[in-house]
Amino acid sequence: MDLSVKLNNKYQTAKAVFAGAEDLAFVNDWRKTLGNDANPRRNDAVDFAEVAVHRFEAHSAFEPYARAIEDIGDHIQNNPQCEVACLVLLKCNWFPESKVIGVSHFRRTWKNRIVLDYLAAHPFSVRPPSQDYQYVVRGVGPALLYFLSSIAKRYGCDAIWGEATQISCDFYKKVLYLERVEDLIYAPRENFLKFMDTMDQRETEAAAPTAREEIYEAEAESPPFVGSKTAVSNPVRRLAYRFMQLPSRVQREIAEALNLVHDDDAIKPTDEQFTAYFARAAQEGKLSDLWRRVEQQYGDGEPDKNPFLKR
Repeated sequence: MDLSVKLNNKYQTAKAVFAGAEDLAFVNDWRKTLGNDANPRRNDAVDFAEVAVHRFEAHSAFEPYARAIEDIGDHIQNNPQCEVACLVLLKCNWFPESKVIGVSHFRRTWKNRIVLDYLAAHPFSVRPPSQDYQYVVRGVGPALLYFLSSIAKRYGCDAIWGEATQISCDFYKKVLYLERVEDLIYAPRENFLKFMDTMDQRETEAAAPTAREEIYEAEAESPPFVGSKTAVSNPVRRLAYRFMQLPSRVQREIAEALNLVHDDDAIKPTDEQFTAYFARAAQEGKLSDLWRRVEQQYGDGEPDKNPFLKR
């Protein structure tokens, strides 16, 4: 989807695209660009981008991820109560620092709502590195929020919710027309549709600032970061990620040693087999054994620091 943002106060087009494993190097480029910069808002921008990428890496092996808007509808048709996740990048060809200027991770839940897990913009769009910086970008956060709102609208979702930071809460309160936002953002359908209507307005060169311009002002004052920097350190997520990263032969050997293999697994696709092994380990109380065997496969493994071991 093409979306409008501003470069030096003139509209430019950026494209929202669904990311895959091959698209994740951008976050390393953001970190290198930042260097030793200690500005807290620019550092937060990269931190939130990194946890969004880590979330995708930890979950994409066993959770459905969309690679196109239509994929979401196909998952819903297959199972109306499914959860399907999305990692979306905002890309352009006119910002010299990076082709990726924004990232968001969100999910459609079984209750047909949208959870915004993470949202971040390029650190130099959040706060330019100097007063004479020549590439002032505005509207990355609103563009990403518009994109997921359009998905919520398309699939009849009745709300968007997420976790605001102490800085971004004021942004979401203003742009989603909410009475209050603390750590929880909860925008009913009528609110995010109203936000979309506002974003569809375009000011003329001579006109007074429109409500859309006020959204850009709100973004400049309160960068719209969403998420928790510690959420991906969950031991279940770590275990699932590291198990799924092992060669299939090793996965199978571990599953057989723990009696997690069933006779009918052979007819399932490979990725479904290994997802089933992990699910059975959780159901049968074998996560402790799985942790030990998986961590033994890694040079930096910690088999003895077992979060599932009963004391």
